[in-house]
Amino acid sequence: MRHFILLLILLHAVCLKAQIVSADIAYLIGSGNYKQASELLLQQPNLYSNPVLLDKLGETYAYQEEWDKAIEIYKKLTILDGGNPSYFFKYGGVLAKKAQNSNLFVGLTLLGRIRSSFDKTLALDPYHAGAHWALIDLYVSLPGIVGGSYNKAYELAKNLKRISPIDSYLALGYVYEYDDEPANAKTNYFAALALVNDQTEFKRNQLNYQIGKVCSDYGIQLDRGIKYMSRYIEGHSIKDGVPLKWAYYRMGRLYRKKGNKQNAIIWINKALESDNSFKRALEEKEKIQALKG
Repeated sequence: MRHFILLLILLHAVCLKAQIVSADIAYLIGSGNYKQASELLLQQPNLYSNPVLLDKLGETYAYQEEWDKAIEIYKKLTILDGGNPSYFFKYGGVLAKKAQNSNLFVGLTLLGRIRSSFDKTLALDPYHAGAHWALIDLYVSLPGIVGGSYNKAYELAKNLKRISPIDSYLALGYVYEYDDEPANAKTNYFAALALVNDQTEFKRNQLNYQIGKVCSDYGIQLDRGIKYMSRYIEGHSIKDGVPLKWAYYRMGRLYRKKGNKQNAIIWINKALESDNSFKRALEEKEKIQALKG
């Protein structure tokens, strides 16, 4: 009995230590100390057999934009836990990020793996909204010769309706916009906006951006657009996809359309601080400077 009690005490101490380590890792990630978090994770003796710890390591690499390391980690996770759609989604995501930050040849060599990762995500979880959006973006962005397809994008956008009508309308608007169908894009964007009120809160931060973008582009419900774009900025992380410079640019447009030159200049300057060659922001700044007051 004494040995059994001693074993329980030892087990409790080990569990407590693990909890402390986990709390340390979570704190480091939450405070943006991703390099320290990854170093701490690499010290864990059971790292490569523990999907939770590996997932955290993959996140820290992604936050540091170390795409090759993140790809390696999420590839391991899809093997270690092949029934988890989240790991396939994140694997596709970091592959896509590498493609975006590489030359055209490298990007093209990654396309098959990106698409198959998102397809696998939907095979495991047909209600995964993020994978729908990722594939839609892929299909509208690529030329047909390398796998682009508006038909597939429209189909995925319509399928989103069983998951989230707001997502579906926004996605359809997005596809119509790319497909040079402005009237249909507007109809669907406005249908999405009609489903939103000031109490609506989204679990996925990307939707905050999409609502703010609609208000910005069409010059409607500007206060609501500012509110939702502010939420996007406040909650932004690398997994949200759209870089902050675009959110700053949209905020500048929103304030310009409100006639608030002072705030519009502040936000458009933030966009240009992120990228001083940002053409859309430079064009927007000229419009803002033309405002009276």
